[in-house]
This record gives sequence, structure tokens and C-alpha cells, in this order.
Amino acid sequence: MVSSNPHFEATTLQKISALLIPCFAYVAVLGIPITFTGIIDTFSVSTATATIATTTEISCIALASLFVSLALSYFNPRSAFILGVLFAGLGQLGTILSPDFTTAVISRGIAGLGEGLCIGIGFASLAQIAGGTRLLGYSAGISAAVTLTAFLVVPKAHDQIGPLAIFWMLLIGYAALLPLAFKLPSKKIEKLAAEITGSALNLRGVCFFVLCLLSSMGANTLWLYFEQAGENAHLDFAQIGMVGSVSMLGCIFVPAAANFIFSKVQNIVPLVVVCLCMAVTSHLFVVPNSTVFVCVAITMSFLYVFLLAYARMYSSSFDSSGRTTAAASGADTLGMVVGPMIVAVTLNLDTDFSPLGDYGILMQILCIIPATILIARKSNKGALPSI
Repeated sequence: MVSSNPHFEATTLQKISALLIPCFAYVAVLGIPITFTGIIDTFSVSTATATIATTTEISCIALASLFVSLALSYFNPRSAFILGVLFAGLGQLGTILSPDFTTAVISRGIAGLGEGLCIGIGFASLAQIAGGTRLLGYSAGISAAVTLTAFLVVPKAHDQIGPLAIFWMLLIGYAALLPLAFKLPSKKIEKLAAEITGSALNLRGVCFFVLCLLSSMGANTLWLYFEQAGENAHLDFAQIGMVGSVSMLGCIFVPAAANFIFSKVQNIVPLVVVCLCMAVTSHLFVVPNSTVFVCVAITMSFLYVFLLAYARMYSSSFDSSGRTTAAASGADTLGMVVGPMIVAVTLNLDTDFSPLGDYGILMQILCIIPATILIARKSNKGALPSI
């Protein structure tokens, strides 16, 4: 068996770089309602047409993150990180300068490729850094804080510079973060030795990917219908926006709870519990009652941010190469594409939102299958290595 130190000692700037840049890039996922509205208002297109742009961006994020997972051992992390920031920034600039919607779609795709590289390389690097597992837990809270800032700043900037405000904010952010991208190590990230056989590692990684994908397909699809579900619960646009802001504010502190629980148990059980809780909230999410919607929307946001934080820490604990962590990020964004496509093809939500809740319940309950396999693999191989 090959032995190697599963983590490397990183400088403070390397830790900050690997943490802040992917967290900022994740605004493309958590803040999709803002960019969605920006596309609609800028190019005067319908919601169905605007979905093409956002779906292109999210799809490219997922593909880039998954590519990082598959080809991680061949990457020069610093070069890939710099390329990711440049692509993400160029995508924002291209959107701002786009003369038509088609060009904007291409620009969103370029931005998505860059954002996916940032997310995949950044989180994979954190998985390799000594102490990076705890930082992975806090990453979801930082992303929520940046997204909350966007929710608060962009509407005010909209009055001054128009519907392109969100893209200007992202462009300025990537320009400011570019110097940090140069702080990652320049040597290739090597695939680190594992304490289990290759086939077992593959099975565990695949099961974890499927769990994250299924949960994302359920939770993120409901999140995309957040505004419509709020209207179904008899809330106006301002009230729905307030619910979203309160949710993001609370989510900033959720990763602290995830870190605490992970330090005590370090197993898959909390993820199973969260998925089952989200199955319950999926049912209540579509109830046409304002009080129920407010409580459930906030609770569901807390649960999903907890899942993101805990999943990143858990993946880092059994795969210190960072490949599974990058794949989990890809699964999260891929679920935002696959889930809504399934709903659009199979469900009729024109007069009744209850099928959406049933869909969310099904996806979360299906998570039990890969979770059961993960529990069985751990029982056969022993406890996860401590961090």
C-alpha cells in the first residue's frame, strides 16, 4: 500500500484563495433568481426564453466541476484557477456587451465554465489542505453571505445602472479576486493514496454523487419555483423577497451547526436525516398558506445549506484527493438542470402546485438508497479516517 500525507500545509493566502473564490462563484447557483431577472429585463425576453441562458450557465458549471473531478490529477491548480476566474469575468463582460440574446447565452456559457473551474479546483484544494475540511463546512455560509449581499445591493444598483447591475457586480468581484488565484500551488494536484481499494472507493464516490444529485434535483427545483410558490401562498413580490433575504441571512450561521455535528459523528446519518426532513418540507412548500410558506421556505433553506456544508466535509473526510468534493459540487449544479427538465416534461403546474411537492418528496426519499450503500461500505471497511 502506498503511504502519503493526505493533507498539505497551506499558507493563509492559499486557504483564503481556495475558500473565497469558489464561494463567490457559487453565487451563480444561489443567486440564480437575480441573474434570471437581469436577463429578462435586459433583453426583453420571456421567462421561458431566459431559462435558456440560465440553464446554459448552470450546465457549464456542472460539466466543468465534473471534469475537474475526473481529471484532477492532471491539473496545474494555479493555472486552472486563474483560467477559471478569467473565464468567469469574461462571461460577465460578454453579457454586459452582448448586442442580442444569442450572444448573451454564449457569454453565460463561458461564465459557467469559469465558475465551474473555480468551484471544482477551489473545493478540491480545500479537501487536500490540512484543516480544509472545516473550511469546506463554512463555505456554504460564505456563499450565502455573498448572495445575501447581492440580494440587497443589486436592487439599489438597478435604479442607477439598470438591469445589468448583477453582471457588473460579478465582473468587479472577479477582477478583485484574480490576484488571489495566483496564490494556489503551481504543482499538479496528485491523486492521493486511499486506505481502501480502488473499486470500493469508486462505489463510495458514485453513491455519494448520486445522493447529492437526487437531493439537489428535489431541493433546487423547488427553489427555482420559489417566487411562484410564494404567489400561490398569497404573498406579493416584496414579501417573497423579504422571505428570501431572511433565509439567506440565517443560512450564514447554519454551517457552524454543520461543523459542530460533523466533529461529533463524522458519518452519513445527518445527511439522511436532512433529506427526510426536506421530504416533509417539500410537501408543505406548496401549501397555499402564507404562514406555512414563510416557515417552510426558511426551514428548507437552512436544511439545504446544512446539507451542502456537511456533504463537502464528509466527502473530504473519506477522499482527501478532493475528487469526490469536486464531484459533489458538480452533482449539486447538475441537479438544478436535470430536476427542472423532469418537472417541465412530466408535471402540469398551471393550476395545481401539489405535484411539485410530490416530486420533491420522491427525490429526497430516493436518497436513502445510495445512503444505505454508503453505510454498508463503512460498516465493512471500518470508521472513516479522522481529520
